[in-house]
Amino acid sequence: MLDFFLLRRQRYQKKMMKYMRYVLNDHFVLVCLFLVGGLAFYYSNLLKQLSPDFPWSLPIVGIIWWLILPFGRLATLVEPADMAFLLPKEKEMGGYLSRGLRHSLAWPFSIETFVCGALLPLVVLAKQVSFVHFFFFLVMLWCLKVGNLRIQRFACYQTTKKQTQQFMFLWFIVSGGIIFISLYSFAWLGTILALAAALGFILLTQEKDRLLDWSSMIERENMRLHRMYQFINLFTDVPEIEAKVRRRKYLDGLLAKISFKQENTFLYLFARGALRGAIFGGLFFRLLIVGAVLIVSLADFRFVVEVSVLFIYLIGFQMIPLYNQFDYIGATQLYPVAKKYKKAALQRLMAILLFAAAVIFSLCSLVHLSIFETLILFAVLLIEIGLFAWLYLPARIKKMEG
Repeated sequence: MLDFFLLRRQRYQKKMMKYMRYVLNDHFVLVCLFLVGGLAFYYSNLLKQLSPDFPWSLPIVGIIWWLILPFGRLATLVEPADMAFLLPKEKEMGGYLSRGLRHSLAWPFSIETFVCGALLPLVVLAKQVSFVHFFFFLVMLWCLKVGNLRIQRFACYQTTKKQTQQFMFLWFIVSGGIIFISLYSFAWLGTILALAAALGFILLTQEKDRLLDWSSMIERENMRLHRMYQFINLFTDVPEIEAKVRRRKYLDGLLAKISFKQENTFLYLFARGALRGAIFGGLFFRLLIVGAVLIVSLADFRFVVEVSVLFIYLIGFQMIPLYNQFDYIGATQLYPVAKKYKKAALQRLMAILLFAAAVIFSLCSLVHLSIFETLILFAVLLIEIGLFAWLYLPARIKKMEG
C-alpha cells in the first residue's frame, strides 16, 4: 500500500503542478509581492507605534494562532472507485492513511510557520523576550496540528462520528489553553504540553480493528478537492468543477439597456455571461467584496490607493478570458461579427464593470478618508481603468489571438 499511496501522490502532485502554472503566473506573483510588501510596510509602522504596555498584544496573537490551527484537511487521495476495488485491502489501509496524514502536514506547517513568524514581534514587544522563543512556539503549533489531523484520520472509520465531535471539541479547548499558557508563562512549557496533547490524542484515536467508513471518507476528500478547485478556478478553467448558469432576474434591467444592433452582439453575450455565469459573475462579486472590506478596514491614504488599484487590476485581469467564452457557439460562426466589434464590446463592458468597482471602492474609502482624498482616489482609479481598457486589454487580446 505504500507504493500505491506514492503513486497516488505523484499523480496528484503532477495534476496540481499543471494548475499551478496558471495560478502562479507572472501577474499574480507580482501582485502578491506588491500586496505583501504593502502589508509588511503597514505592519512595521504599526509595530513602531505600539508601546510595550499595549494590553492586547498577547490576546491578539493567541486568538490568531488558535484560529489558524484547524486550517488544513487530511488528504487521503481516495477516489469513489476505491470503495469497491480497495475493499480487499482494507486491513492495510491504516498504513495508507498514516502516509496521507504525513503528506497533509506540509501545507498547514508552512502556514503556521509564516503566521507564527509574522506575529512574533508582538510577543517580543509585550514580553521583552528573545526571538529564540519562535522555535518553541512553532513546535507547539505543529504538535497541536498533528493532534487535529489524527482526529481527522480517526473520523475515517465507522461508528466514530460522535467520538470525533467530542475529540474535536476537546482538542479545540485544549489547544486554546496551551497557546495562552505558553504566551503568559513560559514558551517551553507550551511546547511540552502540546507534545503531551499530541501523544494523548494519538492514543485516544486508535482504530482498534474498526472498519473504514468508505462513503464518508470519499465525501470528505471530494469536499477538500472541491475547495481547492474553487480557488484554482479563479485563474483557469477546471474540468472538475461544473459551472452553473443562474437566472438572476433582478439584473435583466441592465441587459435591457443594450440595443439590438449587430455591433452589440458580443456586448450582449459578454454582459449575459458576466451576469449569469457562475465563473465570471461570482469572480467579480467575490473580488469586489474582498476589496471593499479591505478598504473599509484601512485608514492610511497611500495604502487605500494601493489596495484599490490592485483590486481594480485583479478584477479586470480575471475577466479577460470572457473574450473567448462564446467562441464555441455555432451562431457566432454562422453569422460572423467583425472582430473589431468583439474587441470593442469587451473594452466597453470592462470599462463599465471597473467603473462600478471604482465607485464602490471610493464610497468605502469615505469611512476613513476625507472627501478630497476620496476624489483623488477616484481620479487615480479612472486613469487606471482607461489605461487598462484601451492600452493593456488590446495588447492581451492580440496576444490571445496570436
